[in-house]
Amino acid sequence: MKNRKEFQELNRMAYPILLHYLLTSLFEILDQAIVGHYSVRGFAVVGIAVSVVYGVTGALGMLSSAFHIIAAEKIGKQDERGFENAFAGSKILVILIGLTVVLVSILFGKPFFYAVYRQQGKELQELLGYFYPASFTVLQNMLIFQYSVYFKNRQNTKITLWVTVVSTTVNLFFDFVLVYGAAGFPRLGTAGAAWGSILGLGCGLLVYQITYWKERQRRKTIRAEEIRGLIYRIWKIYPSLLGQELLESTIFVFMVLAAVARLGAEDVAVYKLLDLVCGMLELPVYAYAAATQTYALQNHAAGKKAAVRSYEKAGIQLSGMIVLSVGMLCGIFQKEVFHWILSDEMIIARAGDYLWMIVLLVLVKIPYRIRLLYLQGIGKEGQVFWITAAASVIFGVGAFAAAELLQLSGIYLMIILEYGLLGGIYRWQSKKV
Repeated sequence: MKNRKEFQELNRMAYPILLHYLLTSLFEILDQAIVGHYSVRGFAVVGIAVSVVYGVTGALGMLSSAFHIIAAEKIGKQDERGFENAFAGSKILVILIGLTVVLVSILFGKPFFYAVYRQQGKELQELLGYFYPASFTVLQNMLIFQYSVYFKNRQNTKITLWVTVVSTTVNLFFDFVLVYGAAGFPRLGTAGAAWGSILGLGCGLLVYQITYWKERQRRKTIRAEEIRGLIYRIWKIYPSLLGQELLESTIFVFMVLAAVARLGAEDVAVYKLLDLVCGMLELPVYAYAAATQTYALQNHAAGKKAAVRSYEKAGIQLSGMIVLSVGMLCGIFQKEVFHWILSDEMIIARAGDYLWMIVLLVLVKIPYRIRLLYLQGIGKEGQVFWITAAASVIFGVGAFAAAELLQLSGIYLMIILEYGLLGGIYRWQSKKV
């Protein structure tokens, strides 16, 4: 079979990543459910705090993408010492930034939530009781991202799955006993969920660190100039990566949602229902894109251009087969899938009419995502940012016009066209390299 080697290697790396995504998604739902069953007010204020914590974590988590680019380059050039030094230096950088986030959260958290979210009284106190300890999870997650990249480049993604299993199990246990005061533990209320997260992530980091001690290569002491050079490279790459992520995941999404909102509440409900299904279908895309990026960047650094193309092709084919298979199952059992999320029959019936467009959208995103990550990793992140910016503005505005003409179908058509066009541009750019 052509590309059999690439298929096997990508599957070996992507399956643990995919399971990690699934477990993490399930954990987030259960974590919120524990708080939700304890207190409706707690569920609301924790939702506000979580959105801020996740937003900061996501933005700073892009530092791991910058480290991934450098790490894959070092592995591709068989520079073991440089790879280990890059990891050690990135950890130092992450710890400094993470501790700064904790300090800023403690100093300015109260006035921030009062001024921006108009929280006060008991609601503000309950929110801060969760937010202050939860701010420490930003540092923990940033470290976990670094370890994940390290072992991904070592082609050991199983450890990421085990870390997820350990951390989520510990997290959910302590979430429950600390929120409700079960099994002799103190009853902390909603704040208990934050402390449960800290304990769970701490156990996950411990598993990573023990494995790192066992597997790390012998290396010389890091020199200050190496750390300074690494920090400079990361900060040079980081702004473009962050900008692209904000454009795609925040600004463009906001413009699309605004266009949908103009159609009415029913259309918003249909869109949000389909968005959840779309997120589920995209999980294998992100998993295989991450695996493909690792192998592609390593081979690019080694000067093996043919191997880069082989891994890209294999990643697109594997992702496409999985998305198409899951999409067909969703089509066959669409009522069951939608009923798991929502009970309104009219919304479910309307959502079924657009399901094929969601599957098509995710399929179009596959080559876009894989080639986007590759171009970002070979020094083209600036070009990617500006192209994404132009496309987000053009198609974001186009979504409003399309909504007037074709309603929800027009909006989905604009999104599909955007990712299709970007995928074609990035394919052309990657061929020029």
